[in-house]
Amino acid sequence: MDATSRIPHGRIIVGLILATLVGLALMSHVRSRVAIEFTLQAQSTGWLQVFHDRAGRWSERRSRWWPVGPSTTARRLEVGGKDARFLRVDPPNGDVTRLCGLSVAGVAGQFEILGGDRVELQRSQDCLVVTTSPQAVDPLFSLRFTGASLDTIDRAGHWRGIRDWALLLIGVFLSTFAVVHRKSWSRAIESMPTWPGFFVLERRIVLVCVPLMLAFGIAFIAITPPGAVPDEAAHLAKIVKIGEGVPFGNADGRPMPSTHAMYGPFSDYLINKTPFTYGQLQQQANQPLACEPETVALPRGADGYFPHQHLLPAGLFKASCMTGASFGTFLYLSRLLNLLLATALVAWGLSKAVRGKWALLLVALLPMSLFQMASISADSLTIAASLAWLGLVSGIAGGKVTPGKAAPALWTLALVIALLKPGAAWVLACLLFCKPAYDRAGKSFARALALHVALPWAIHVAWALSASDNAPVLKGVDPAANLALLASEPVTFLRMLVSTYTGERGLLQLERMIGVLGWLDVRLSGWAYAAGMSALLAAFWANGVSREPWRVLGLAWAAVLGSLVLVALPLFFLWTPLGHPAIEGLQGRYFIPAAAFALTWSSLRSPAGIRVLLVAWMLLVVVAINVDALRQMYLAYFVVGRP
Repeated sequence: MDATSRIPHGRIIVGLILATLVGLALMSHVRSRVAIEFTLQAQSTGWLQVFHDRAGRWSERRSRWWPVGPSTTARRLEVGGKDARFLRVDPPNGDVTRLCGLSVAGVAGQFEILGGDRVELQRSQDCLVVTTSPQAVDPLFSLRFTGASLDTIDRAGHWRGIRDWALLLIGVFLSTFAVVHRKSWSRAIESMPTWPGFFVLERRIVLVCVPLMLAFGIAFIAITPPGAVPDEAAHLAKIVKIGEGVPFGNADGRPMPSTHAMYGPFSDYLINKTPFTYGQLQQQANQPLACEPETVALPRGADGYFPHQHLLPAGLFKASCMTGASFGTFLYLSRLLNLLLATALVAWGLSKAVRGKWALLLVALLPMSLFQMASISADSLTIAASLAWLGLVSGIAGGKVTPGKAAPALWTLALVIALLKPGAAWVLACLLFCKPAYDRAGKSFARALALHVALPWAIHVAWALSASDNAPVLKGVDPAANLALLASEPVTFLRMLVSTYTGERGLLQLERMIGVLGWLDVRLSGWAYAAGMSALLAAFWANGVSREPWRVLGLAWAAVLGSLVLVALPLFFLWTPLGHPAIEGLQGRYFIPAAAFALTWSSLRSPAGIRVLLVAWMLLVVVAINVDALRQMYLAYFVVGRP
């Protein structure tokens, strides 16, 4: 009897069914995609955005940006299922754009124009000629496919349903197989070969961290023009005030050097969307640094920040004024100093960490993290100090650092974090997970919590309340009315939170945390977000130590969920109009410490062989998405302009 005759018939049948389902899933996936093709041409360079939806409910996540210019370019938009029924086109301002040869699945498209807003539309043979004025705000028009084009789209929708069912059944089959044969899988995974140098690399993770942070951080410094970081002008104003002897609050009418003069054409980024030239950049960078007091109209957005977040650039500002340095020398050296400090803090934290060290490295290398750490923004210290704290506490919990030796560093970092922006001190809570380490060392855990958590939190609350008068309030928002709403209808606030952190809004915040750069208008390529999310998911299993007890996991997620409330509260009071369904003003970078916290304390153990693959994938992803981020920044600021 040969070997094949001994294979149970049941396994053959299961294998055939699984192969059939996989084939059906692949075939239906291909047929569930609809290709919409057209050509674009405009008189000058700009950006065009195309939305797609099955019912005309537009969302930024279901859209695609394309650069347009004088040369005719062919574009292809692949849409799944029925999500191609409706299209909305947002053309560039002040231009004449031609959209020609619109087709669905290779056949000339049948459609009707539903209307336009702040645009003039004309049909010319198979082209739509779209004219907008420079003063138009968000011009757009929408269309709906009809006839044979709609039939093609709907057929794709049916195939999408078949694909989803096939994938569900494949998941059921694989899950069942994994449960039945879990012992065999476990033995196979544990016996996987690993790269001998991996353990050395894991112990010396700093040698991975520092070169990558400096390489990409310096690249961001070089490619980011003045003012391109959100609210940079407000942070520069804070730096100037510190340098002029006003470290707290407003200058109260005292003449100050003009920050507006320093930026020149690199101002008003919400309106100024056109690309710059390197000649403009060099000319502005070579301008003398404005040091003579001449104006009182400085931005006030960063007045409420404690001065330690701007200390290095403030010292450099004074030194630059004394030596007659140029604006470019001051700005780029200030960014570099912040990057060096951030890199040192993150590397120091990683050198202490045990649990979640690869996750901390991944979060530090996200494009948004590096973009902020390589800036003069206060977020540079917020992100770096939070990651350093998580690394140190991870080392205490894992037994690498003794509580006694860690005490001075704990107190220093806790004080630094306590004086950051409102809500930032929540990250101190992870010291709660270190009780076994303090018990082993014979140290008082209650005293450690009082010194390194409770006291810094008291300082944090006191500082946040004292600085609240300097917090900027969005026009039309009444903080007192929002406070009354929170007190009388807390359920309404909870509904707003759920709406903010789920669905399209939640996914948008996740993308912004990975990297929507500039003034939240420089998006990465679509694949970069999928890759970034896969790397964050991989980080949950890129841990080499045993899993924490369930009580730790529960406390960790309670702290993360609590942080989402703390981050949202100030923006609910100051930036959210009454009646709005979600919290306004939240930005993805606010959640970087929360992501690092969750990945560190919720990470699951994986064998070395699996961990090698996961870490290799994470490093490949961060390199790829940072390269893409630099490319998109270059295009947005020096080639095409920003949307």
